[in-house]
Amino acid sequence: MLRRMIIGLVGDLEGDRDWAVRVLRTLGERRDVEVVCQLGDLRFGMGEDPEGYLAAIESVCAELDLRLLCINGNHENWARLDELWADPCRQDDDGRLRPIEVSEHISLLPRGHRWHLGGRSFVALGGAPSVNRLLLTEQVDWWPSEVIEEEHVEATIAGGHAEVMLTHDSPSQPYCTAPVATTITDNPWGWPESILAEADAGMEKVTRAVLAVRPLLLAHGHFHAAGEAAVRLPGAAHETTVWSLGANGDPANVRLLDLEDLTDAGPWQ
Repeated sequence: MLRRMIIGLVGDLEGDRDWAVRVLRTLGERRDVEVVCQLGDLRFGMGEDPEGYLAAIESVCAELDLRLLCINGNHENWARLDELWADPCRQDDDGRLRPIEVSEHISLLPRGHRWHLGGRSFVALGGAPSVNRLLLTEQVDWWPSEVIEEEHVEATIAGGHAEVMLTHDSPSQPYCTAPVATTITDNPWGWPESILAEADAGMEKVTRAVLAVRPLLLAHGHFHAAGEAAVRLPGAAHETTVWSLGANGDPANVRLLDLEDLTDAGPWQ
């Protein structure tokens, strides 16, 4: 029996402390939202004051008793994430990674992590190639482990079907939203072919995971493009709803998901 529950979905925050606090406060003050899932590019461990940024988010979550579950993006301090996940206390006996509890109310979810919420099954697949990698400095604001590897795809599909799949990157066409498809086709920022090939490889891995998991709903960030699509995955007996979320500062950065019927629960503000 499903318990009626509404959760917040938040796209890329890009280290924007004021926007993050505003979004979380607005969601927490609704009182019908107890859990928020953030879809990557929180910018964990990055920026001039990473500890202050995290503390500000924890403070509003603690005040409003809000749980924040974060899917890692490409713009995170992956050196720090790798260090934390290397600790045996954050690994199961079979080597699977456990969530990192970075504060009382904030958890960072590893790729392939599964959980249940409001009677629904969830799976996470974070990470993506940075299309602006050539403008960044390795080990300063870019780390190679941001990309999804085969082991992450395998970990994600190992558990089979999940009703809700949360990723940072998008699946490829034709399984993406129209604004994402336009970005893929038009390359509006003029990224070189070598970078586009890396981006395509990342999306191909996400696509394979999505085709295996066959979620009822898939939500992602990364493209900073808000959209919605209904797609039929090969062999699936149901349609999959795909939501791409906007970035910080954009009202489409946030959506409300009603877990009873996996539909939009209306305006978040």
